[in-house]
Amino acid sequence: MMYLRPGNQYKDFIVEESVEEVNQKTGRPRTAYNDNGLNMFKGALAQADPRQKSRWEQLQHPISHVIIHHGQPLAKAEDKLVLGERVFFVQGVDDIGSLGISTLYYVEERADVK
Repeated sequence: MMYLRPGNQYKDFIVEESVEEVNQKTGRPRTAYNDNGLNMFKGALAQADPRQKSRWEQLQHPISHVIIHHGQPLAKAEDKLVLGERVFFVQGVDDIGSLGISTLYYVEERADVK
């Protein structure tokens, strides 16, 4: 039997694609985020467990949460997922079974970026 808890319902995430561009003033490369408003998905947000956090820290990509969504991946590593005022950077994507049925996004929540 499954119990729903407050906050575990599916929420709308906006995908902002990372784009490499050149800063016009300095000529250095920088990462910008493109939000065309079309890439959205419904997903469930959960805290990453200690084992998952440890695994991703060893890869030097710390995570704080895992987002699951039913369907094929709509975001890739280095993209940004926006949920209201909350921002999550995608550290890794797992297309479970490579069937396009469910996708896990391993993300780091960032409060210093909007």
